[in-house]
Amino acid sequence: MSGGRAISDYRKDQNVYTQGEPADSIFYIQSGKVKKTVVSEQGKEAVVALLGTGDFFGEECLTRQLLHLATVSAVTECEG
Repeated sequence: MSGGRAISDYRKDQNVYTQGEPADSIFYIQSGKVKKTVVSEQGKEAVVALLGTGDFFGEECLTRQLLHLATVSAVTECEG
């Protein structure tokens, strides 16, 4: 990979991104765990994935999806 790469730290319970925000980045978890949740039109929240060290997320931008379809938040301290 070349330019545009950055390492970020996230606190426990901090959102990495929120459902409906622009989908313009892919994330790689160097350490820690995150959860991916979706909220239905009726307001019900569901956990759809638990991801950890070595996992990627945010890949919807590769399929030209303009907005994130889920919210991703840190379950533990994370670096990615």
